[in-house]
Amino acid sequence: MQPYYQTPLVTLYLGDCRDIIPTLPARSVDLLIADPPYGVNWQSGRRADRFDAMDGDDGLTDWPAIIGDATRRLLRNHRHAYVFGYTPDQIAKPCDLGATAELIWDKQHLGPGNLSVPWGPEHERITFGVYEWSARNREKGSGRLAARLRQGSVIQAARPNSGQVRHPDEKPVPLLLPIVESSSLRGEVVFDPTAGVCSVGVAALLAGRRFVGIESERRYADLGVERLRAAEQVALMAGGL
Repeated sequence: MQPYYQTPLVTLYLGDCRDIIPTLPARSVDLLIADPPYGVNWQSGRRADRFDAMDGDDGLTDWPAIIGDATRRLLRNHRHAYVFGYTPDQIAKPCDLGATAELIWDKQHLGPGNLSVPWGPEHERITFGVYEWSARNREKGSGRLAARLRQGSVIQAARPNSGQVRHPDEKPVPLLLPIVESSSLRGEVVFDPTAGVCSVGVAALLAGRRFVGIESERRYADLGVERLRAAEQVALMAGGL
């Protein structure tokens, strides 16, 4: 599979991650961050230029199984994975994750949600786990590679304003930077099988890491390439890579 965009620091593939993951080198990833679609055919009704429904957002795609395939094939043992939108109970077993924890992204902005109830959504779940190939060790909760910068389980980062967002599920770089820095070292490889507009890649480059990503839609991959190029220039000028 030929990369859609590649430099010494970045490899971005365009296509279905189910097809591309098996072609990547085994045990080549130091950190996995995945933000799969919601599974609800989400579309914004508050934008003049509405986003189309995302690929794989129909509720029929088994994202835990897909991410589990990526962890088992690509992630080095005892390294970290972060999966947005799922609880540890939902994602740990399919992905062979031990020593899990639930993190909360505090968006610092009240979402619309169900307007008939007095509480609106202002957060999103993120499951942290340590990949452990041994089932026995997983049952014991093993995970030798502790987070290098021990922090609280709530990460505060304002979500992008609706007028600035480029993807219906775009995550802010300030949310991703502490995740990358806590669970990888400079020069290591950060992998995102659902890259979108490559916010994970931008955070990885700015933190002095390398990035491998997969995106299924060309329009988002093109926006991601623009952002990756800019982040590479910033990182190189800062002497971070």
